[in-house]
Amino acid sequence: MFINTPVDIVSAVEATNGTSIESQTASTSTIISSFPVIRGISKNIKSNESKCSSITASMLSGDAEITSNGKIAVEKLKTKTYDIILMDLQMPEMDGFEATQYIRSVLKLNTPILALTADVTTVDVEKCKKVGMNDYLAKPVDEKLLYRKIISLVKKNMLDKKDTIIKKVKSENIRYINLNYLNERTKSNPVLMIEMISLYLEQTPALIAAMKLSFQNRDWETLQKAVHKIIPSFSIMGIDVGFEKMAHKIHEYAATMQNTSDISVLIIELEAVLLQSCDELLEEIQLIKNKK
Repeated sequence: MFINTPVDIVSAVEATNGTSIESQTASTSTIISSFPVIRGISKNIKSNESKCSSITASMLSGDAEITSNGKIAVEKLKTKTYDIILMDLQMPEMDGFEATQYIRSVLKLNTPILALTADVTTVDVEKCKKVGMNDYLAKPVDEKLLYRKIISLVKKNMLDKKDTIIKKVKSENIRYINLNYLNERTKSNPVLMIEMISLYLEQTPALIAAMKLSFQNRDWETLQKAVHKIIPSFSIMGIDVGFEKMAHKIHEYAATMQNTSDISVLIIELEAVLLQSCDELLEEIQLIKNKK
């Protein structure tokens, strides 16, 4: 089952008044959820017909994808990215422990995994940690606690990704701008160069903010417009064509309204590069002024 309706998960949880989800069967399948942002959440949920799974799917209604066991979940992870995995420990063919171990050791994925279990024993908790699960939740599932754990894990994972990308950009020790084209266009006129660079420095932070906010709100039209306005500046400021292609990819995702976590990583990386370019251009302005 595929559902492509983004929801505000806070409202969904509050609507349930925090009631617990009673499990009617011994096991449910893995739940895989995709959260490009926190407010407008779309999901891919793997669950069976149990009351626990169906209510959980309803609470997190969005992009829902149902499969029957851990083996199928692993196969899907080979071709698709997700932001969090809700993993039932008891599943046919491949249980939660085996699936998690495969995800970590073979697929080499760091996607947060939240274990769902009916029996919370010290042995199970230790085993969850050992195979690479990030946290666990006992059945019957309390919806407010489920919400808090999902938000906590997703936010931490996104912040970790952002920190990694920012550190990578800063540690590469390369310049992201090349003003040869701008020099040619302005005939090295310092006044014109400062004017063009200042315009970029004025507009770019606002466009970055618009890009991030529109993605968060699933406002695909505004996202398209923001990225469209950013793209011409790459050639003017001599930013590598690879990042221009990255911006085009975000633009294409917005045009087709694809709901994928890939776009969130692209936006984080593009933001880091654009902000770094702003720092470099501030230095360039100072150099130009010193030469005048």
